[in-house]
Amino acid sequence: MKRLKYRHLFYGKSIPVMFSLFGAFFVITLVIGLYAITNESGYIYLLIGSIALILLTLAVDYAVIHRLNPDEKEKIAEASPPEWKKFPDRLKKKFRIDKKDSLISTAVVIGIELIIAFFVMLSDGVQAMLVSLAILLPVTLICLAVYAVWEHIWANMDNSAIYTRIEVDHSFEGEMTRGGRRKFIVFYLPDGKYVLETYGYPPKNIIVIKYKHFIRWEDANRFI
Repeated sequence: MKRLKYRHLFYGKSIPVMFSLFGAFFVITLVIGLYAITNESGYIYLLIGSIALILLTLAVDYAVIHRLNPDEKEKIAEASPPEWKKFPDRLKKKFRIDKKDSLISTAVVIGIELIIAFFVMLSDGVQAMLVSLAILLPVTLICLAVYAVWEHIWANMDNSAIYTRIEVDHSFEGEMTRGGRRKFIVFYLPDGKYVLETYGYPPKNIIVIKYKHFIRWEDANRFI
């Protein structure tokens, strides 16, 4: 469960963290500039100090964002540990991949990239198109391969797979992105507060599945 607990170290609050890092970089730049005027050596100490300042900034951000209020501390103290059960065979089919749909999705993604490359060729020439393809296609194929392996593992899990059902305490909306506001769910266990990002309507209950060294979570409604 620790991997889920620390999946979003800053609970999706990237903007405050970025601003604090910009402040740290400003201080570092200022100090380096002043030091360069008055000194000619010792830059190794500046490098070490800069890294330490960045790590200290991140540590302060983490401490502030993870600070629990009295109500949250009470929920953690009252939370029950998860009850792990054998994952039923009848639910394993939920993870089976439709190979035809997978191939169609792959073809669509690559097709979109080829269309983009075509417009790049029209605007910047053949060389620019080849460069864009040399960057886009390998990255896309690697991502698709990783995703395929990940789904294959879950589609072929054996009887060692276990799961637990967890009630979500609440949800909240995070920062705005091109696809809309990010959405997060929150629940509490005896070992602390968990914040996970969801890409659909926030569920009221989730199941966490563990198989060998892998772990994932899903909307419990998917398995009803």
